Amino acid sequence: MRIRDAAAQLGVSEAALLETRIDEGVKRLAVRIDALCAALPHLGTVMSLIRNESAVHEKDVTFPAGVESDGEIRFTGAGFDLTLIPSTVAHAFYVEDANPKGPLRSIQLFDAAGGALWKIYARDRADHAAFERLLADLAWPEDVQPISFSRPAAAAADAAPAGKPVDLQTVLEAVAAEAVPVRLEVANHGVKQSHRGPLVRIVRMGPWLNVLDPGFDWHLNEKPLSGGSVEPGDRPSLVLHLASGGEAARLHADDGATAVQQAAWRGILEKVATS
Repeated sequence: MRIRDAAAQLGVSEAALLETRIDEGVKRLAVRIDALCAALPHLGTVMSLIRNESAVHEKDVTFPAGVESDGEIRFTGAGFDLTLIPSTVAHAFYVEDANPKGPLRSIQLFDAAGGALWKIYARDRADHAAFERLLADLAWPEDVQPISFSRPAAAAADAAPAGKPVDLQTVLEAVAAEAVPVRLEVANHGVKQSHRGPLVRIVRMGPWLNVLDPGFDWHLNEKPLSGGSVEPGDRPSLVLHLASGGEAARLHADDGATAVQQAAWRGILEKVATS
């Protein structure tokens, strides 16, 4: 069970659940977005994970320098994009979890209510010495009391269901068969992350539809979805909608797609629109 699901079943935030493990594989970190973002290009290849109510987006990335503009920090690297809104980050933790292949070590960022925004895992291809230096830079001051979690905002009334049922597995399998390079984007209210490139291995596991490719995993729980819709235009997109409101994920052909691949993508969307 993922920690987000365990926290939901217990009626607490994910960060509050982590706090029960302080000094048992978990440490509080100072929220220093400037230091974190400056260090990212020195960490080697890390796994960057974001999720929302429905989708989990895990991408192996080597971060370039970030570009700050309009209250956001943007990273554009080989095969990925990531945008961070620093003002949404209120809590940070170092987390070390047991794993058969060795400890999973990560820096995790949370909003004021303790909801997870972004997790950065130092795995085999990371520069672990640089990761240790970053942890030292983010060490929580011993003479400062931890900041308590705010109450989650009251849930808004459910919006009218958006979209219509979509056979997403067929869509993804068609994308893979046509070798269309895509931009597959997942966002929450603090971070947006995109995979840019082809999709190859599509695997169904119960309610979860998965892309399991080297360096990129995407997991979509279809239960929280109300459906999907096609947004037309120069860059037509398939948008997957949450029943609670907002987007679960967005998919469109990448800028590097050839004219033939763009036409294949439009054909796939036409089938979605007319089904």
